[in-house]
Amino acid sequence: MSENEDCQCSGQELMLFTCSGGCNVGQIANAAAYRLATGGTGKMACLAAVSAGAPGPITGAKQSKMVLVIDGCPVKCAAKTLEKAGIGPTHHVLITDLGLRKVDDLRHAPEDVDRAVRLCLDVLPRN
Repeated sequence: MSENEDCQCSGQELMLFTCSGGCNVGQIANAAAYRLATGGTGKMACLAAVSAGAPGPITGAKQSKMVLVIDGCPVKCAAKTLEKAGIGPTHHVLITDLGLRKVDDLRHAPEDVDRAVRLCLDVLPRN
């Protein structure tokens, strides 16, 4: 099976790429994307596969109508990874814009994920 056949990314209305970094705000970014995707808003895609140059997610992202990048902090690793692959995000949010401080701790409060989900929904066009 080819890499493209393994990836079910093409033809998506909204693809979600997230930080998932080793700190609180990276984990909040990932949890927000998970909640959006499992709630029917977008499809989570594999940022690591984009970094590895896998054609499936790269092509899928370029073909999708919208790409939302959820970065944990101003380093913007997720957005920069996509840009290097030639993928321009249509929407981008930073979890630290919620006033959260980046700390070296994976734990986070559920209400911070709630706030992150609302931030993401606020930047997306309404149907």
